[in-house]
Amino acid sequence: MIEKTLPNGSISRSKLGSTYLCLHGHFYQPPRENPFTHEIPIESGAAPFLNYNEKITAECYRPNAEEGNFAEISYNLGPTLAAWLEAHEPDVHQLIIDADRKHMERYGVGNAMAQAYNHTILPLATTRDKHTQILWGLQDFRHRYGRDAHGMWLAETAIDLECLDILAQYGVTYTVLAPWQAATAIDPTEPYTVPLKSGRSMTVFFYNGPLSGGVSFDSASTSNADVFASSYLPGHLVREKIDNGEPQLILIATDGELYGHHKPWRDKFLSHLIQHGAPEEGFEICTLERYMLLQPPTKEVQLRVPSAWSCEHGVARWGTGCSCTEGESNWKPVLRRALSRLAERGDLLFEQYASEILEDPWAARNDYLALRNGWESEESFWTRHGKGGQRPSALLEYRAQRLLEAQYYQQYSFTSCAFFFEDLDRIEPRNGIAFARRAISLIWQAIDVDLQYDFLQDLLPARSWRTQKNGVDLYKELPAVEDGLLPPFPLHF
Repeated sequence: MIEKTLPNGSISRSKLGSTYLCLHGHFYQPPRENPFTHEIPIESGAAPFLNYNEKITAECYRPNAEEGNFAEISYNLGPTLAAWLEAHEPDVHQLIIDADRKHMERYGVGNAMAQAYNHTILPLATTRDKHTQILWGLQDFRHRYGRDAHGMWLAETAIDLECLDILAQYGVTYTVLAPWQAATAIDPTEPYTVPLKSGRSMTVFFYNGPLSGGVSFDSASTSNADVFASSYLPGHLVREKIDNGEPQLILIATDGELYGHHKPWRDKFLSHLIQHGAPEEGFEICTLERYMLLQPPTKEVQLRVPSAWSCEHGVARWGTGCSCTEGESNWKPVLRRALSRLAERGDLLFEQYASEILEDPWAARNDYLALRNGWESEESFWTRHGKGGQRPSALLEYRAQRLLEAQYYQQYSFTSCAFFFEDLDRIEPRNGIAFARRAISLIWQAIDVDLQYDFLQDLLPARSWRTQKNGVDLYKELPAVEDGLLPPFPLHF
């Protein structure tokens, strides 16, 4: 081994066989399609591309896929983004899927992780919705990759013990967290076990906070992959482990769009780092499930719950509001309450009316994704979920499908970005409201029950601190739809 002292006093050692580097990319785009037309409106900020999905594909997803970066890193591909890529950029989608297969052929384990389906902040979801979000994410993964997922990325790494236990029930064995989500002191260069109910457990990897933050926000740190490997990485190794020859892992986790979209040409940085920069400084590139095989966790950890990677206040950023965003955040609990109350009303109607058609409406909802996307035949679905194993009449089938589709869009309305940013009058909250309106429309079509009026009443107190528009203003500004698809709009709003 070769050891050298760097100008900053840190130690770099070449050919450290027990020192590993993992780069994780969280590749995700929220759905921006009009839920009535299923088309993304032209987004002028993405010019010369028609929308940001096209722009980010050209700048990030395609170059990273073509350069082979996906085969070397740990990554998750959000289901809503994957569906768009599959439909509009199928060659890029296939390259990303093939990367996991190549990793499996080489190491016996994959390197792709699943993602909870709608990027919902799970600690704020009901228990039933947690199950659906996790199951839909696992089903989408199985369809795309042809295998069961063993790891799952949770939106904003937001966790409570219940969602970790549900993951474990469905066969997920590991996830990624921020170091400040640990309740006690930890060494982020090794994985830990979280004990759960009934003897279940979850392995958690804590990413390196300073390095992940530096890669995300300090452009100078990622201007040269060789310098990054020789000057930045070694200072984050545990010297005692080096001296004792103990294995250690540096995990850098960032949004995947960083590599080429948020920071131009960083796909080249990533490629050089994993192919040359890090290996030449003695770091072995390794992914998370592979590391679990090589070095299983030996210590337990207690977690701060609920907690997330981008909020110092548990999960208040997406719930009650907090100082993590500028300005007034009192619109956030109002919007969440409006969406939650709509979902509660929709759930009651779904259970009441769908129970006449489906043996177990909630089990049918959990399996609806496969029917909706054509992964399961209608005959198979109705044999498993229809009353008495029978397909219903055309009228009742229409009603059931509209009610299931309403549930689908209720889930979409809780996408995390609706609450992430600083103000109500943005595209993200508008989209959350648009998905809720689609659920209202579907219930109206199915059973002639008007949920719009109460939703508008609940939305009214939500107000933008920048433009003074309220939630009803945003609802009224949504694109027009055909007559009859929504209840009559109340005149006094």
